[in-house]
Formats: sequence, structure tokens, C-alpha cells
Amino acid sequence: MTSGEAFFQGSQIYEPVALLRRGDEILYVARVGMKASRQFMILTPTGEPAWPHEPLGSVSDVGWALRAHEWHGVTPEPVGQNERVAKMLSRLLIERA
Repeated sequence: MTSGEAFFQGSQIYEPVALLRRGDEILYVARVGMKASRQFMILTPTGEPAWPHEPLGSVSDVGWALRAHEWHGVTPEPVGQNERVAKMLSRLLIERA
């Protein structure tokens, strides 16, 4: 279990939807707020924002943020049962590579 798993299990605000691994670094893409929320954040395993920013309004915005910080070569892994966001994010990162 990563420290991120412990953080997200106790959270009612963040729902992780994708995991990115690069060497020893891990980032989570999480839906923020209510279950139907369309806002996302990129978080460290401790639940801190990976970079200072407001919640992002779309998966496309997440893709742009990951590219800006040179995470575009990493394949997102789905977290939980819904693989849709991770697949969409993966396509966006490939298209813009």
C-alpha cells in the first residue's frame, strides 16, 4: 500500500481516478469535491497538490498540466473500477507528445 492509498481511503473530498509513476515519484489525478464533480487535482501521495494551482476543470486541463511538468511520457494507470478518465488522459498525452 502506498501512502497515497491510506490518504484516499479516509477522504470524502478526493476520489483518485488515475495514478502516474515515474521512477520513485508518484502522482495521483483525483476528482475533487462531490461525486459528480468535473474538477480535478494532481496530488502527491500525501494529498498535497503536486504544483500550486487551482482545481482543473477538465481532463484536458490535467493533460496540459502534466505536459507542462514533463509527465507526458508516463502512462496513467486507472485507480478504482472506472477506467474512463485514465484512458482519456492517456489518449490526450499520446496525442500531444
